[in-house]
Amino acid sequence: MKNFIWDFDGTLYDTYPVMMDALMQALNDFRFETERESIYRTIKMESIRHLVKKLDLPEEDFNRVFHQYENRILTDSFPFEDTKETLWELKEKGGQHFILTHRTVDSTWQFLQRDGVQDTITAIIGSDSGYPRKPDPTSLNALIDKYDLNKEETVMIGDRKLDMKAGRNAQVATCFYDIDHFNQKVSADWTIHHLKEITSLFPR
Repeated sequence: MKNFIWDFDGTLYDTYPVMMDALMQALNDFRFETERESIYRTIKMESIRHLVKKLDLPEEDFNRVFHQYENRILTDSFPFEDTKETLWELKEKGGQHFILTHRTVDSTWQFLQRDGVQDTITAIIGSDSGYPRKPDPTSLNALIDKYDLNKEETVMIGDRKLDMKAGRNAQVATCFYDIDHFNQKVSADWTIHHLKEITSLFPR
């Protein structure tokens, strides 16, 4: 593999603790009480959008409150332990990296610059790029077309099944980062439990 398309939250960066803190505060504001672990499982196995619909919350108002809380503490999020080494090692072997995220492009670059990994990334597609959310493959196909990527040499890497669906929908390989061990059924070409494993999967 030469082209690595990464999810950001929960894959390259350990942002879920902060996201969960903000989410629980927002749920409390909307007078909804539930166990933190249950909420975490829902958003990891599905999505926050799925949770909002499941709880019949007003999506626009809830997201506004959630993001207000999240933005106040988001700088407390950092890369996973193996992120930097993995990105650099794959790049030094001739790979190139792309990111698909629900965060804005600029805010994602700011994280990468703060942590010294911005030079490993070729391009980012974010929530402000104008594409439908995953698992819709439009954003992946946009990267493939713009950078003339060979699909047979391209892999989508993420920590949720919607990332794997997006990869399959774009007809590229998929790699599931199973950090939670929820025993969910996720269709992927490879499954890893530590990011560093990916460098042995694709040694060249």
